[in-house]
Amino acid sequence: MTYDSGRSVADIPQGIRPSVWRRVLQWAREDFRHRFGHPAMLERCIKTGLLVPSPVKPPADTFWTRSVTGWHTWLDSSSSAFGYRPWTLDYRKPGYDRRLECHSLAIPEAENLVREEIIHDFSCDISTIKGISASKSFDHDISDIDDFPQLRCPELAEPVTPEHLRKNMAHRELRLDRMRFAEYSWTPRRFYWLNDGGSHHFGAARYQACRLEQPVPLTGTLYRYTVDAQMVRTLRNSWRLFVIPKEELFGSFYDSLNAFECPFAWSALPRNMHDSGASEVELCIVWLERDNSRADAVAGVLAASGFPDFGEMLARLARSEPGDPLPAG
Repeated sequence: MTYDSGRSVADIPQGIRPSVWRRVLQWAREDFRHRFGHPAMLERCIKTGLLVPSPVKPPADTFWTRSVTGWHTWLDSSSSAFGYRPWTLDYRKPGYDRRLECHSLAIPEAENLVREEIIHDFSCDISTIKGISASKSFDHDISDIDDFPQLRCPELAEPVTPEHLRKNMAHRELRLDRMRFAEYSWTPRRFYWLNDGGSHHFGAARYQACRLEQPVPLTGTLYRYTVDAQMVRTLRNSWRLFVIPKEELFGSFYDSLNAFECPFAWSALPRNMHDSGASEVELCIVWLERDNSRADAVAGVLAASGFPDFGEMLARLARSEPGDPLPAG
């Protein structure tokens, strides 16, 4: 037997021969198992710690929209692998010389996962609003809108009087004649004010109105977002989805599936689902086609090894009723 260097096995120093033979035998074993439908290289990468499951870590629970999981913008032009083609995946499948080649794959189920309804004559009481989208205090982790004025602008919240309430509501940045709101059916707070300013005066006015038990009617445009459970079922019937560390997507994971000749696609997580800064691990989703024997084998290994099942997260989303919080996962 000879190697690229032209040396025979006998010419290789004794200390090097075992490692060479181990690699050759390892490759042969894995190639043999690959031919019979077992993702051996993937199993080795997981066993040796090259590819390790990492949990999805939600951001801090706040009343700001930065804590709302962006199901309504998932895979749009800002988060698609092909920015000019929203709701499109980076799909890899065996091509020339059985190597994985890149293709674009449209996912209409993702485009229709969340329905948007625009209501121009929406009206509600100020107490209905449980979240705000923008503020100079946006970076502060405050979970309850009732705590906001007490923590960030107590001089606007006190004294709690009808006169002070009227003064707060008269602040020009509230733009009462063109208010915008959003309703996200998968969040516990549901209703958010999509503001351009005035958050402190609004928060103080809401605080005062609730304590005075004084109605304060609001009108404006509502953007209502609801989940299409049928699209979730269709998506899950076509794909098995798992979350892996993004740094290994085109490292050990890609190498393993390339050796196994297994097609897969990948995408980003929905915005605001995972706090990569706090966990120090950026995550992504890998898509594996159902009814493909090799993809099914890879999915089985990922599931057995504890990689987060994104399909289950979709299932919980579909089961959540308006106003019910989506369980962490």
